[in-house]
Parts: sequence; C-alpha cells; structure tokens
Amino acid sequence: MRTARDLDVLGRMTFYVILNEATHRLEANRTLTTSDERFQKGKEVRSLLAGGAGRSFEGSLPSAYELAPDMYKITTEFLYGTVWTREGLDPKYRAMITLSAMAAQRTDTQVRSSIRVGLDVGVSPDEIVEVLMMASFNAGIPAGHRGLAIAKEVFEERGIQYKPTEVYDSSISLEERYRMGFERHSELMPDVFGYHTTEPTPEEKELDELMTEYYWGSIWTRPGLDIKSRAICTLASTVAQGRYDNVIRRTIEASLRVGVTRTELMEMFIHLSLYVGVMPARAAMNIASSIFRAPEFT
Repeated sequence: MRTARDLDVLGRMTFYVILNEATHRLEANRTLTTSDERFQKGKEVRSLLAGGAGRSFEGSLPSAYELAPDMYKITTEFLYGTVWTREGLDPKYRAMITLSAMAAQRTDTQVRSSIRVGLDVGVSPDEIVEVLMMASFNAGIPAGHRGLAIAKEVFEERGIQYKPTEVYDSSISLEERYRMGFERHSELMPDVFGYHTTEPTPEEKELDELMTEYYWGSIWTRPGLDIKSRAICTLASTVAQGRYDNVIRRTIEASLRVGVTRTELMEMFIHLSLYVGVMPARAAMNIASSIFRAPEFT
C-alpha cells in the first residue's frame, strides 16, 4: 500500500513534469496560440488530473457534456488549457483553493474530484484534512464534515494508510486558548476587531470570544497546514460564498501580510473564475487591486 509520502512525491513529480512541458510550450508561442492548441493542452492537463498521462478525464460529471458538448470544449480550453497552465501559482495551491471553494459550495461530486486531484499534485492527506477542518469554520460544519467523510472514502480507495492527527488539548485554559487565538489573529489582522463599524453588542462580543478561542486559537494554530495555505484557503472559501464586504478586504490584506504575493492573489482569482463564477472572481480582483494601492502594501 502506498504511504502518504510516496503519494506526495510521485504526484508532484509527475504533475510538474507534464504541466511544465505544457506551460513552456504555451509561453514559447503565446502570441500564436489558437483555440485548438489550448484544447490540446487542456486535454493533457485533464489527463494528468485524472491520474496520469494517457488517461481520459471529462470532469466530475461527464454526463453534463452529453447535453452541452460545447461546454467540454470551452472548459477544456479555458480552465485546463489556459488557467491551469498559467505561471504564478503553484499547482498545489491551485488544488487547495479548488477544494476549499468546492467544499464551501457543498458539491459532493466536485469535492471528491478535488481531493483526488489534490493528492495527485502533491497535497498531503494531512493537508487535505486540515483544509476541510478550516472549511468547517469558514463555510459551516455541514461543508467541512461532509468533505472529511468524502476524504476518508478517497483515502481508502487509494489505499492510503492515514493516521489522524490529535493535538487538541482540552486541558489548556480558556484564557490561554484566547491568548493563542488573539496572537494568531493579530498576526494576520493587527486591528483584530476592526470589522466592527459600531460598538458591538454583548452578544457580538461573546461570539468574538468564541471565535478567538476556537477558530483562531484551536484551528489556525494547528500543525499540518502552514499559515499561508490557511489564508489562501480562507480567501477561496470567502470568494466562493460571494462575499464582497469588509470581510473579503480584510482577508486579502491578511493574506498579503503572511506572504501571499500580489501575483499569487490575482492568479488565485483567475483560477477560481469557473469554479465560483466569473463575476465573483472579477469582483475579488477589483478589491485586491484597490488594496495594492494602500500605503501598507505599496
């Protein structure tokens, strides 16, 4: 049976070799790229995401293309032949944000496909579990727990011997957990409670305390997923839910503070365009562009 480490190494090696070849061919002749060339490159990437060169992959719901065959051509050209082969965002991040967005939208079939793709491009089983634990807070318990159940099925079908990570220590006092959460929250957002536009009610303050103790103090401080990846997954979930308010602005700012580059942010929104809708993705790009001009990030 394959170990998680074997899967990680083999997946990343295979993916990078084929994807880099496709990307370099695209970059070398970008001005002459045709729809047919994009389609052929898209088929290569689809094949790779199915588990290896030579395999056939027509999406997580291939029956949809029986009614709309043109959509197969369009998505193959747009998403796989153009977006997935773009430079500026590691394929591993692409897989993580896709999974985060699919979990937020509670699409079981696409969640399953995204977990498989993640494993194939080098996302470890531990990282997949942590991404879905994040989804429980970012998109709700039904989204996260359903995703975890599907992940267990995928691990089993692939023969992955997964040992769960148990690090939550209930003996830690609530005061200490709050302190841990406040410190982590402050690292991303120095004005921790800056999202309040008016004096919060007692009930709002109580929820803030719970969020600090459990979301920031118990989830964001866990091992298994670095802080940059957590920021990226949180932002993907936020965009998938159609948030255009202060929450997304603060999440973009937080991402920049923990090492997500401008290029990675913009590539992330381009990547999400067909997964969450072109308008939500474009709106997020516009918000990010305005943040880039702020004194802190210029």
